[in-house]
Amino acid sequence: MNPNELNSSREAEYQLLDQLASGSHEAFEKLYRLHWIFVYNEAYKRLRSQDDAENITQDIFTTLWENREKVSIQELRAYLFVLTRNKTLNFILKNKPELITDYEENIQNDSSPLKDLLTKEAYNNLNEKILSLPPQQRTVFAMRYEENRSTDEIAAVMGLSIKTVRNHLGKAISTIRSILKFLILLFF
Repeated sequence: MNPNELNSSREAEYQLLDQLASGSHEAFEKLYRLHWIFVYNEAYKRLRSQDDAENITQDIFTTLWENREKVSIQELRAYLFVLTRNKTLNFILKNKPELITDYEENIQNDSSPLKDLLTKEAYNNLNEKILSLPPQQRTVFAMRYEENRSTDEIAAVMGLSIKTVRNHLGKAISTIRSILKFLILLFF
């Protein structure tokens, strides 16, 4: 595919995403037909069951439809990839814990431009979340995880109680937990 065709297909997908956000069933059906096999293959690769993969795929597209107004999607394939990973992992944890080891190996061996893109995007989101923390939380978080200081040291330097430092750390971690979970899944 030459660069002009690639740009044209991206623009067409962006238009479909805009139409989807506005509630267009036709746009949804086109996106479904374009990406169904990708989602199914990603689910099947992890679940090794045609029925389970079909159910997960259906669930993912149902989620796409239900969240069409709430989620701003810049890269649909990346969004579907993350959604597939999350839903298959949740399914495995609830219904097929014997597949956990295979799932972890699959993630560790998965090296692709898409994984690189997702990693970069996750780190950007992590940095944005950290910068959005209230100033004192952000300072405590940076001292703990960037400077490797203990809670006792942080409390002494900032003139706070140890309990307050722990509260700030807990709140900061709670704010960035989903991104950290995703990064852990990508790398471990």
